[in-house]
Amino acid sequence: MRLWLLMAAACGFAADFEPPSLVRLHPLGGRVGSVVELEILGTKLDAASGVEFDCKDIVWEQTTLREAGRVRGLVSIGAGAALGGHMLRVMTAQGPTGHLLFNVGQFAAFVEGEQRAVPALPVEIYGRLDGAADIDTYWFSVKAGERWVFDLQAMEAGSAVEARMMLLDRAGERLVFNDDRDHYDENPLIAHTFAKGGVYGVRVDQYRGPRGFTFGKNNAYFLRISQLARVRAVAPLGARRGTVAKLTVMGEGLAGVTRVWLTALRRGEYARMTYPYTMPVRFGEDVVSRIEGRVLRVGEGSLDVSFAVPAGAPLGLWKLWVARASGVADGLRVEVSDVVEVGEGALPGALPFVVNGVLGAARERDSFGISVKKGVPLAVTSLSAQLGGPYLDTVLTLRDAGGKKLAESDDVVAGWGGLLGNPDSALFYVPLEDGVVRLEVRDRLNRGGALYPYRLHFASRRPGFQLFTTPENVVVKRGGTAVMKVHLVREMGFVGPVDVWVEGMPGLKGTFRADQLFEPNADGADMLIPEMELRVAGLEKAGVVPLRVFGRGADGVVVEGHTATMIGPIYHGDWNFYRRPVAGIALTVVE
Repeated sequence: MRLWLLMAAACGFAADFEPPSLVRLHPLGGRVGSVVELEILGTKLDAASGVEFDCKDIVWEQTTLREAGRVRGLVSIGAGAALGGHMLRVMTAQGPTGHLLFNVGQFAAFVEGEQRAVPALPVEIYGRLDGAADIDTYWFSVKAGERWVFDLQAMEAGSAVEARMMLLDRAGERLVFNDDRDHYDENPLIAHTFAKGGVYGVRVDQYRGPRGFTFGKNNAYFLRISQLARVRAVAPLGARRGTVAKLTVMGEGLAGVTRVWLTALRRGEYARMTYPYTMPVRFGEDVVSRIEGRVLRVGEGSLDVSFAVPAGAPLGLWKLWVARASGVADGLRVEVSDVVEVGEGALPGALPFVVNGVLGAARERDSFGISVKKGVPLAVTSLSAQLGGPYLDTVLTLRDAGGKKLAESDDVVAGWGGLLGNPDSALFYVPLEDGVVRLEVRDRLNRGGALYPYRLHFASRRPGFQLFTTPENVVVKRGGTAVMKVHLVREMGFVGPVDVWVEGMPGLKGTFRADQLFEPNADGADMLIPEMELRVAGLEKAGVVPLRVFGRGADGVVVEGHTATMIGPIYHGDWNFYRRPVAGIALTVVE
């Protein structure tokens, strides 16, 4: 096989082959242990040979319809399938598609149709909003005094819909309304105790904004109506492996919890992976790991648990789960590290280390003294929103002994909510002299309370950069051409050019200029993301070629690029979507 990768000019080369692509799933998932009839919308799907899931417990059993714009078939969800989002793609004779998310639930499934009366609760309703005129209303019966949680999942579950939801009485009058459940999760949620028994309704509609926007064909959702516990915060937000970690879980309906556990985060669960990210990300294959916890104390609004984190536990993010008689509820993500971890007291003398804290009251400012050496860089990055924290928008301020401001960081990148922005912080500083500096942590709006935990990583490094590629998978016909883009994301303070190359391709060189910046556009809704194009040509043999893309800054640090599947409400190249990491960059050559 001969492979030529040529740098494309800024105007770009058009690929001479359009690979198959996906638009939407319906339903957006199904119940564990069941068989689901799944419809997948997309393009060039008439050559589909099957559907590939990210685990062996979910299997495409049979294709019942195959045409250019859609594939329909039966999906078997095994009893061992993990609850939550799973990545799937369609395999075709013209190459694989990108990924979408398929969600595994635990309650009886009700798929939207002509019948809108829900036979019984709890239930998971799978629907879609077809255009501006489509508003879905479902009717159900409850008893007096019952508390039910109406949890709608769309944007972070693989859909493009930004929804709004309301509860109705039998006459159709509004009782409760919700648009966004918190500052960074645009999916609505309503928890309501019904004073009177009888028939009620829940209405699902799109949020269209002042321009009356709708979200096109990727418009599926699922609505879980249950009596599950709700986890809203965890403190601390992580632990060192090889230790026993004690965590306090805060939320609602926690009384009766009998079991807690952690699972290593799967790729389909990286809901808050926006660029640049400060969370640890596993780009390789999914790691199936579980840590059982011990319940120490249980209350309605909080519980204390402990976890013996094995010394060999995979590093990175884990997901918290709690179970009681009403079912299993997922919680926030926590991090397992391999460095010293402390609370809000005295800091260790040597870097790196992690501080776990809580802004426990309004206007609280936590302050930490740090010994620094002249010329030795200091980096402090925060984790909260990226782990699922509902409110905290950290601001980090570094001051000298006299109180003079030396450096400050608000958002890793400014933007709208969790879609575009990253409200965690990343601060970098190179001391001009030996001494002690103080790091101050506060919320941007001076809020505080038990729901405001944070996690700070202290390390010695200068600002760097990240690379990612699009499309998620590169498909080219034998003898044809295709374009792969490499995108540069700079951390605040990183300057200078970046050299880029593909491993095993001697002589291939490309450079991002120093003036190519990663920053919000003037309207605050788009990101300006520097990119270069690689033209793929001269491929003579069908097959899959793994690619490794690297970049080097002026400081000599080498960074490997990755790819990810994009999930967001508007398909436009400059948006900083929610993304899920993909195991590797692959080039597929088809006949």
